[in-house]
Amino acid sequence: YPDHRWGTFWSMGAAWIISKEKFMEDITWIDMLKIKASYGEQGNDNIGEFRYTNTYAIKNSNGNPAAVPNTMGNENITWEKNGNFNAGVEFSVLNGRIGGNIEGFYRKTSDMLMFFPLPPSFGYNGYYDNIGNMTNAGLEVELNGTPIKTRDFTWTVNLNMTWYKNRISYLPDER
Repeated sequence: YPDHRWGTFWSMGAAWIISKEKFMEDITWIDMLKIKASYGEQGNDNIGEFRYTNTYAIKNSNGNPAAVPNTMGNENITWEKNGNFNAGVEFSVLNGRIGGNIEGFYRKTSDMLMFFPLPPSFGYNGYYDNIGNMTNAGLEVELNGTPIKTRDFTWTVNLNMTWYKNRISYLPDER
């Protein structure tokens, strides 16, 4: 709907590099230690065109063009919205021989777009509406190490693991 075509979304983040603090000066085996967190909102406007107004298809009717109802419009349709929270720790120890990143995340999607079919007797084949919520939560772990490092040879090992869970947290009853 023209009144819903704009969205305002924001984000913020912060990080603290603990290893640069004065109280960490005597701990020489820690190269870098950082904690970080962020929250941001995003919008998905890729919901198709003209969802807010009735649309028609041009069909051949006995050799003549005819406008046939296609999709019923919904003036209340708007952006799908996502809120994302991330928090984690980055580290490097033993002169860069071991390092990594451990990060947790939580994402909530709201106003998900869904197509609702209508009976043929209604005239339109269906309509779109913003319904439902979904959550995604998980943990990402990235570890790297250098077990052998000489002047002529370096052996680096990387490990990346992700665990996540998606859940539809709300869907309305059938319409």
